Amino acid sequence: MNQEFFEEDEQEFDLNSYIRRYFRYWYLFPIFLAITITAAFFYLKITQPIYSTRTTILIKDEKKGLGGAQGDILSELSTQFGGNKLVENELEIIKSQTLMEQIIKDLSLDVSYSSKEGLRTINLYSVSPLTVKPEVITEYGLKEPMLIHIVDSAHFRFGKEDQLFTFGQRFNNQWGAFVVEKGAKSEFEDIEIDFADPKSLAESMLEKLTVQQPNVKSTVLELTYEDENVQRSKDVLNKLLDVYVQSSLDDKNGEASNTLKFIENRLGLITGELGDVEKDVESYKTNQGITDISAESQLFLENIKENDSKLNEVNTKISILESVDNFVQNADAGAVAPATYMIDDPVLVSLLTKFNELELQRERYARTTTDKNPLLETINTQLNGTRQAIKENVQNLKRGMAVTKKNLESINTRFSTGLRSIPKKEREYVGIKRQQSIKEELYLYLLQKREETALAYASTVTDSRLIDAPITTFNPIKPKKSLIWLGSGAAGIIIPILLINLIFMLNNTVQSREEIEKRTSSSVLGEIGLMKTVKGEPASESIIKMTSRSAVAEQFRALRTNLQYLGDGTCRTIMFTSSIGGEGKSFISINLAASLAFSDKRVILLGMDLRKPSLHERLELSNKKGVSNYMVGQTNLDDLIHSTGVHPKFDVMVSGPLPPNPSELLGNGRLTQLLAELKERYDYILIDSPPYGLVTDAALIAEHVDATLYVVRYNYTILDHLNRIGELRRTKRFANLTVIFNGVNYGAGYGYGYGYGGYGYGYYTDDKKPKGMEFGHKLKKLVSKG
Repeated sequence: MNQEFFEEDEQEFDLNSYIRRYFRYWYLFPIFLAITITAAFFYLKITQPIYSTRTTILIKDEKKGLGGAQGDILSELSTQFGGNKLVENELEIIKSQTLMEQIIKDLSLDVSYSSKEGLRTINLYSVSPLTVKPEVITEYGLKEPMLIHIVDSAHFRFGKEDQLFTFGQRFNNQWGAFVVEKGAKSEFEDIEIDFADPKSLAESMLEKLTVQQPNVKSTVLELTYEDENVQRSKDVLNKLLDVYVQSSLDDKNGEASNTLKFIENRLGLITGELGDVEKDVESYKTNQGITDISAESQLFLENIKENDSKLNEVNTKISILESVDNFVQNADAGAVAPATYMIDDPVLVSLLTKFNELELQRERYARTTTDKNPLLETINTQLNGTRQAIKENVQNLKRGMAVTKKNLESINTRFSTGLRSIPKKEREYVGIKRQQSIKEELYLYLLQKREETALAYASTVTDSRLIDAPITTFNPIKPKKSLIWLGSGAAGIIIPILLINLIFMLNNTVQSREEIEKRTSSSVLGEIGLMKTVKGEPASESIIKMTSRSAVAEQFRALRTNLQYLGDGTCRTIMFTSSIGGEGKSFISINLAASLAFSDKRVILLGMDLRKPSLHERLELSNKKGVSNYMVGQTNLDDLIHSTGVHPKFDVMVSGPLPPNPSELLGNGRLTQLLAELKERYDYILIDSPPYGLVTDAALIAEHVDATLYVVRYNYTILDHLNRIGELRRTKRFANLTVIFNGVNYGAGYGYGYGYGGYGYGYYTDDKKPKGMEFGHKLKKLVSKG
C-alpha cells in the first residue's frame, strides 16, 4: 500500500511547487534581462537597417493572351524575329549570374565605400568623398579593406601613414593598381574601401534579389531587392531592367541583323557586275553605231529577258537553299542565319522559325542551367528533329528547283536559236542588253528586301513593359525593432529558465521531502528551516531561543512533539547521525535538547563524536573531560556532566580528549553502563554521534539506543546517500530509524511554503523582522485592500 501511495503521489503535478523552485535563483532573471536588453540596444545601434525595394514588369506571353494582336505593321514585323516569351524562362534569365555581373560592372559595385558614424558603419554609395578606379586588384586587396584619411579638399593619406597624396594619382601597392579621384562633397574623412570579386559579389547580390510571379494566371513579375542603401537598391533594379531589356533585344535582332549582312554582301557584288554590264552596252553602241534594234529582235530580247529573270530567281533560291542547308548543319558552330524573306515555301519558313526559336531557348537555358538539365536535353532533341525535317524539305525543294531550272534552260536554248537569225551586230547587242536586264532586276529585288529587313529591324520592340518604377519601403524590414526587443525580453526569461533547469539536472543533492520519502521508504519526522547566520559570529548563536515565536523554534517544538510517535512512544535514548559531516547533527541535537528542557524534561546531550567533536564549541564549554574519560574509567560520572546554561534541566557531557582508538573504546562495554546510569537521572538521553557514512562508530552506538534520527540536509546531502538510509531501514540495523530534514530554504522555492506543514508565516513571526519584510507586508495589505 505504501508503494502504491508513493506512485500515486509521484504522478500528481504541483504547479505551485514547480514554479516556486525557480525562486531560489530569482536574481538570474533581472541579470539576464539586463544583459539581453543591453545586447539588443547595442545590436540595434550597430546594425545597419535593411530596406526593401520593389518593382513590377509585364512579360508578353502568347500562352496567357498578350501580344501579337495589335494589328499594326510594326507589330507584324516585330513578330518575325523573336516574338513572345515564356514567363518561367524570363524569371530564370532575370536571376542569372551573367546579368548581375553586368550590373556590377556598369555601376562599379565591386568597390564599396563606408565610414564610421558612432557605433554604426555607414555605406557611402554615391556620396563618397573619393572614388577608386581599380585596374588590377591583388588577393590581399580582396581580403583586407583599404583605409584612406582625407586631409583636405586636395590631399589624403593611406591609413596611418604620414605621406600625403593628391587626388588623380595612380597607385601600385599591396592592394593592386588603381587611381584615386575626388568624389562628392561629404563630411566623412575616414573612408574604408572594400574590393570584391565580381563573381562572388554577384552570388551574394542574387541572394538579396527575389523574383516571383504574384499571380500564376498573369504575366507580371515582381522584383524585390534588399539593401542597406536605398539609392543603391533602386539603381540595381533599374540597371537590371535595362540590361535584361537590352539582352532581349539583342536576341530578337540577331536574325534580322544576319539577313541584312547577307543582303549587303549580295548588293555589293551585284552593284559591281551591273556597272560593268552598263559600260559594255555603252561601249558596244559607241563602237558599232547602233541606235535601235528591230521589232523581231526586240521580241526575242523581251522573251529571253523574262526567261532569264525566272532562271536567275531559281538560281537565287537554289543558293538560299544551300545556305539554309549549311546553316542547319553548322548551327552549333555559329553559322550565319539564312534570309527567310527570300524563301517562299511556307513549310520551310515555318520549320526555320521553329528552329530559330528552339535555338534561342537552348542558348537561354545554357546560360542558367547545366548540360544535363532535362529541359535542355528536351530542346536538343527537338532541335535534332527539326534539323532533319529541314534537310528533307530542302532536298525536295532542290529537286523541284532543278527541274524548273532545266525547263528554263531549254526555253533559253530555243530563244537563242531564234536569235541566230538576227544579224550579227543586233545579236551581240541583244546578248549584252540581256545581261544588263538580269543584273538590274536582281539589284532592284535585293534593294526591296533590304528595306523590308531594315524596317523590321528598326521596329523591334521589347517584350516586357515596366509597370511600377522601383519603390522602397519607408520603414526598414531588418532588423525589426519590436521583434528584437520582444526577443531580448523572451531570451532574458528563457535563458535563466534553461540555466536553472540545467542546474537542477546537474544537481545531485536532496531538494525536497518527496525525494527522501521515495528513496528511503521512510517518513520524515520533522523539518528544520535554514538558520541565517552572519559569517564569523559565535557558534553559540546557532542555539534557538525556544521562547521565541520564530518558524525554526516552532519547528523544534513540533519535532519535540513528534518524538512521542517514535516506536511505541517510549523511546528515550536517541542517537543523531548523518551520512557526512556538516549536515547539522550537533545543531539539531542541541536545540531539540533545549526544547525538551523547556517542556520540563530532564535532558542530557552526549557528545560521542570522538573523532571531530563540536558540541563544546557550540556550547562554549571545556573539552578537557568528557565521554572518552568515562570510557577508559578515569573519573566518575558527576565530574563529567556540565550544565549548558541554556536551561537548568539541560546538561551535556562533551566528548573529551580525542582517543587514538574511538571504535575500540566504544566497544569495550562501558557504554552500556554509562547509558544505564544516565537513564536513572534523565528523561531523555540524546547522543551526537559521528556520521555513519564515514566511520563505524554510529553502528556501535546504535546497538544501545531506542531510536535513531538520521539528519539529511537540504541542498547538501547527496541523493545516493538516501539509498543507504533505505538499506539501513530494510535491514533494521538501526532501531526506529527515521529522518530529519534540516536546512530547508523555504525562500528558495521549496514546495511546502514558509513554515512547517505549509502554513507559512501566518502563525509564526521572527523576533526581529527585516525592514524589507515589513515593507512587503504593508504592500501586501495595501493590495489586498485595493
